[in-house]
Amino acid sequence: MTKRQELLLNSLQDKTDDEKREILAREYNLNWDCPEGPCKLWFAKVFTYCNTDEFEDELDFFFFLVNIFGYLWHICFNHEDTVFLGCTCPCGNKQTILYYSITFGD
Repeated sequence: MTKRQELLLNSLQDKTDDEKREILAREYNLNWDCPEGPCKLWFAKVFTYCNTDEFEDELDFFFFLVNIFGYLWHICFNHEDTVFLGCTCPCGNKQTILYYSITFGD
């Protein structure tokens, strides 16, 4: 577990599920408050980075958030629908857009 992950888990300790959802939405732009039902929703997450190590760290942290906190929204991350699209900006930074879908579970 990385230091960043440990800090987040410690900061959420003793918080209610509602408080956790608020913090994750505010601090990490995670908000999957959508009507529940038998549907699939698509989202995009943009990663801006200078080198592949930085991208890997950000991607790992995003998957950590999804896997550890998805239960707060009763979601299932659909790995088979994941698509990456990358580019290099004129300023030299690299960007990768992660397109992913979620479904709602019980």
